[in-house]
Amino acid sequence: MFLVAVGVGVVSGLVFSWQPEQDTNEPAGSAQYRTLEDTMLETTSNPKNADLHKFAEEVSFIHHATDDNSRGDYTYINDPSINGDAKAIVFVAPSTDRANAGYGPYDHNIGVWYEGVNEKKWAIFNQDRIAIPGGAAFEVVIPPASQSFVHHAGPDNTISDSTYLDNPLTNGEPNAGLSVTQNWNPGGGGGVYNDHPIGVVYDQDVQKWAIYNQDGTPMPNGAAFNVAVAGNGEPAR
Repeated sequence: MFLVAVGVGVVSGLVFSWQPEQDTNEPAGSAQYRTLEDTMLETTSNPKNADLHKFAEEVSFIHHATDDNSRGDYTYINDPSINGDAKAIVFVAPSTDRANAGYGPYDHNIGVWYEGVNEKKWAIFNQDRIAIPGGAAFEVVIPPASQSFVHHAGPDNTISDSTYLDNPLTNGEPNAGLSVTQNWNPGGGGGVYNDHPIGVVYDQDVQKWAIYNQDGTPMPNGAAFNVAVAGNGEPAR
């Protein structure tokens, strides 16, 4: 998937003129959050960019943004496995088909968010709120629930630009194959933007993985991430 590494690289990760109504729970840039003090994080391994990994019994497909399924900076995903499910854990990344077609890299950090008022669907969005171009293609993966979880950045697990995962799937597993996508509003409702490319790194000192902003920007309190674990460094697709 992508650490999405939801975004330009979310994991590398993930200004349009159309502003959504606040009462529709759409990402609107008005979310307020505070950051932690600028503290250096020491790690013992090299950063890893997020990629979508192949999971057993996963649902995967290519989503194409069109005029019919897109609204400004986001495009609705339509799949029965996640429609109407605010708790679904969805992973997305720009499709390699885009580069193969000569469009070049997708230069936006992306994420997913759940619109629970009207469409009741998950959508892929640009963190910078630039309109998604028609024809943009994204890989979408929904891994088994047993291999995925949602991580929330908070004061108890975040240092400067990094937030530490604390889950049996990742603790003490330096060879785990992680995929990460930024999730604006797990479960629906309001959310927090993090318009920065992200990566993952394993901290041997505490034997935990951390998600970090690759540009060094402090991780916002309340930022959320979908995390899936392929296990034992299973190669990405």
